Amino acid sequence: MPTIDDFIQPKEWVSEFIIEVGKMIRRWGEERYIPIRQQVDEDWRDHVLIEPLLKEALVDLGLNKGMFPAEVGGADSSEGAAGICMTAQELARIDSGFATACLCSTWGMMPAILEPHRSQEICREFGPKFCGPELYVGCHAMTEPASGADVENIGRMQGRTIRTTATLDGDEWVINGHKIWPTNSGKLADLFTVVCTTRRGSTDPNDFALILVPADTEGVSTGAPYRKCGMNADMNSDIWFENVRVPRRYRFHGPGDDLKYWRRAISSGNLASAAMCVGVMKSVYEIIKKWTTERVVAGKPLKEHSLVADMLSEVALLIESTSAWMWCYAREMDHPEIYRWDPWDERFLLKTRGLSLYASNAVEQACSRAMDFMGSYGYCREFDIEKHWRDQKVIGLWMGGKGLKALENARYWYDLETL
Repeated sequence: MPTIDDFIQPKEWVSEFIIEVGKMIRRWGEERYIPIRQQVDEDWRDHVLIEPLLKEALVDLGLNKGMFPAEVGGADSSEGAAGICMTAQELARIDSGFATACLCSTWGMMPAILEPHRSQEICREFGPKFCGPELYVGCHAMTEPASGADVENIGRMQGRTIRTTATLDGDEWVINGHKIWPTNSGKLADLFTVVCTTRRGSTDPNDFALILVPADTEGVSTGAPYRKCGMNADMNSDIWFENVRVPRRYRFHGPGDDLKYWRRAISSGNLASAAMCVGVMKSVYEIIKKWTTERVVAGKPLKEHSLVADMLSEVALLIESTSAWMWCYAREMDHPEIYRWDPWDERFLLKTRGLSLYASNAVEQACSRAMDFMGSYGYCREFDIEKHWRDQKVIGLWMGGKGLKALENARYWYDLETL
């Protein structure tokens, strides 16, 4: 009988190493996380359960190490996009909020740690912390109160709405500003990657800056975690920077290159979002398959009724189509020698917006359809459909929301000039 492993995953595109990583995460999740998943959902404020689980995933399983160079203890994976897809979907099958927390730990570091734009200085200083024996968590601080998704809308806003500033004073950057909603903010983060500008209101790409700020730096403060509808394993809060001073070397690359390589991180975020949607849908597939097999109506299993079979087919089609698209884009990003596009090419950012939009619509539809046919049982907590239904919604809201994703995808395919 088919399982979630029978959905499309081209064997010639995904190495045995990446496959083994996926199996490792799944075994750990089924043994350690899923049995207490509902308890974890209540741990949104204090992270009493979540922090030890993050330590197990990021440190003991080594997920923090993936992209760091070997000389600082990393795995130095050359299959960045494929690894992101496998890790994201397996973690999201367990809990998409927890997947977000894990993936975002090193997401903000990507512009500095990936080849061929790796900053050896930053890797030497921070790599041993991310790859060491203790939990060390990163946070990518982008979104701001006044501009929201405008920060991610770099193609049209060109950074002019960024209000967090970085001013060079001798050999130090002085940072002032306010960020909201970043994953792993609050008491959890050890290191912030801060999206800022060296000249407020500027549209010059040279003024866009990525600067590291250790969480214990004087002048950094954080608020209480937000209480949300879902994604409870993902801690979000406000962050304030008041005359925060960090060394000049904490800027990733410098004028022009910070923005250039940040695009790769956003494209990877789009890809990870799609992979998380696939993981959630695979969990929904398992739940609804078991339910409709065991539930007997009018003398036969629920799945043997034509209306139900139509729904089951719909869920399977959504997983298969999203998986196929996801792996195709991962292949393109991992093999620029074949496709002649660098991973930081703006075209990737625009194309992957379409994938992320399609995936978020697909997972929303899959969760709703499964709940429809489970009825009140789907709405109760016992079967976890309602958890996935709550959690997945924010995947369509983050990184600019569905509106920006649609616009940017259209910009690529139709050469839009005014939108």
